[in-house]
Order: sequence, then C-alpha cells, then structure tokens
Amino acid sequence: MITIEYCGYHTHNPDRDLIFRPSGSSSYLFLLVLSPMRFTFQEKQEPVRAEPGACILYTPGVYQHYQAEKVFFNSYVHFFCEEDELAPYQLICNRLFYPESTDNLNWLIKNIYHESINRFDCSSLMIHHYVHQLLIELHRSRQSLGSRTDRQQNIYPELLSLRSHMLQNCSQPWSVEQLCGILNIGKSQFYRYYEMYFHSSPKEELLQARLQKARYLLTNDAMTVKQAAYMAGFQNICYFNRVFKKVCGCSPGEYRKNAAGQQTT
Repeated sequence: MITIEYCGYHTHNPDRDLIFRPSGSSSYLFLLVLSPMRFTFQEKQEPVRAEPGACILYTPGVYQHYQAEKVFFNSYVHFFCEEDELAPYQLICNRLFYPESTDNLNWLIKNIYHESINRFDCSSLMIHHYVHQLLIELHRSRQSLGSRTDRQQNIYPELLSLRSHMLQNCSQPWSVEQLCGILNIGKSQFYRYYEMYFHSSPKEELLQARLQKARYLLTNDAMTVKQAAYMAGFQNICYFNRVFKKVCGCSPGEYRKNAAGQQTT
C-alpha cells in the first residue's frame, strides 16, 4: 500500500526559498516545478535551471538541493512505497525531466492533497490509487532529460509580451487562431504553454480583463450599460448581463447603483 508523508498543491514558500536536505528524505519525493528554480546535484558543479513544467522524482536518501529564482511555487508529494512497486514504471529518478503535459499530474496531486487533509472514508485507498495513476501518467508521458528545446526556452518572453498586449487591449475580438498565428505555433502547444506559465487559459484571463474594464466603465453615468459592455469587448449584451451577474454577484445596473451609493457616502 502506498502511503503519504506530506503533500502540497500549488504551494508558495517565501521568495527565493532554499530546500536543502543533504541526506535526502526517508520517502520518495515527486516535485512539479511551477516557477523557475535552480537544482544542484552532487555530480554537477553548476546548478541546473528548471522551468515551469519540470519534474523530478527523488528516491529515498538522495541529496536534495533546490532554490527558487524568485517566487517559490510548486506542487509535490512525499510518499512511501516498496521499491519493487515502482520498478514496472521505469521512471527517470533523481534527474529533471519534462513530461509532454503536466495537466493530469497537477490534477492528481490536487486530489491527493484533498484526500490527505480531509480524510474522507477510504482516503488511504484513494491516495494509493491516485499515486499509482500519477506514476502511470509519468510512465506514459514522453520524457526528455535536460532542458527545454530552444523554441520552448524562447517562447516565454514572446508569450508574456503577447499576453500583456491582449489583456491591455481586451476589447479587441481576440481569437485563438489569431494568437497562435502571431506566435507561429499550434493550438495544443499554445494552450499547453499558456497553462504552464500562467496557470490559466487565455479565455479565462480575457474574460476577467473585460469584466474589470466593464466595471470601471459603469462608474461613468454618461455611458449606458450596453455601451460599457461593447467598449469592454462584449459583443452580446445578454451574455454580458449573464456572466457579469455570475461573476460579480449582481447585475450591471445594480453594480452601477451600488458604486454610486458608495461614492456619495
């Protein structure tokens, strides 16, 4: 039976925090990197840079030394299991690797975390199965040692710049095809990179930017609700009213009245 020692989902430590366990840990440690980090290995003199999406599986008793470049952000699972239980998966251990996708890995860690802290009925059995699913996902993923390809390394500043431009100009009718064309990559790559670096989707972020702009425009009494919606990038007023109430908890008209009331008090 696989058991959990510690588990963390979307964990933040202090900026530039350092983890140093020269004797390793008594458990296996699977770590999913969510912000740039530097890993030091005993056999290498220079630290190795790990980008978001990198993974490492430390075996018990192996030297662990890693530090965030700035923001410390990761997901991890410390677990106990017999060595022969791990053997069939033929996993890369004690070295950084990049699975083709981390979506399922992060989802599984999230489930393991919730089971471990809530202790539902049969949580121990669920954790056992979730960790096995995690190992299967790692086994099935195409894993590459070392660092990202040149294209992957260069995509971040391009994507960051495009994201900033999109959100600053959220009223424009952006499409995934248009964004992919600017970066010259396919849809699946675009979505994977976007999730990897920003932990969201362009649709979700664009919606939030448009709602934020709409809320600001609604404070101007000279503008109608319909005008505010269109200027914020919403082409369908019925959709705008529905999503505004769902996210903000009130209709655009009610929001305007509440905002006006706050200004006069």
